[in-house]
Amino acid sequence: MRLKEIVISPIGIVRTGCADSEVGESFDGVPGRIEIFNEYSEGLEGIEGFSHIIVVAFLDRVKAAERKVLKVRPKWLAKYADDPKKVPEVGVFNTRSPHRPNPIALSVVRLVRRVGNVLEVEGLDLYDGTPVLDIKPHVPQDLGGEIRLPSWFNEMREKVRKEKGKDLTF
Repeated sequence: MRLKEIVISPIGIVRTGCADSEVGESFDGVPGRIEIFNEYSEGLEGIEGFSHIIVVAFLDRVKAAERKVLKVRPKWLAKYADDPKKVPEVGVFNTRSPHRPNPIALSVVRLVRRVGNVLEVEGLDLYDGTPVLDIKPHVPQDLGGEIRLPSWFNEMREKVRKEKGKDLTF
């Protein structure tokens, strides 16, 4: 059975003070704030005890045509490659690309501090003004044990580490 309609309302908004291009080209995200609307601020009680949170957001800038794209070259890897065409084209579900059938983002960020209804965070890969749909704490069980990565990702990770001095850590 297919649902015909899903109604979701934002609980807040992302604020970065950065241009979209700066966020999109960032290797490990940008600092920013998650501003929770007043009617949901009570739901933040106790969140400051967590080091990391998961932000679920609606990618409101993704155009309908982009939602049909099912294969991409990971943009942030291509940026560091000597030849971007050597970065393999993979299925969109293997990437963090905004081009997806449902424009929903899941972003894990470091929680720096909470000030009222504002969460100051680091590592945002969301544009300024992006609607926030939900927030959850990131807990060790989320990793589920050993992390496995595909060979193409490990190869690109090693190239970035050697050539750019940056490491994709977990």
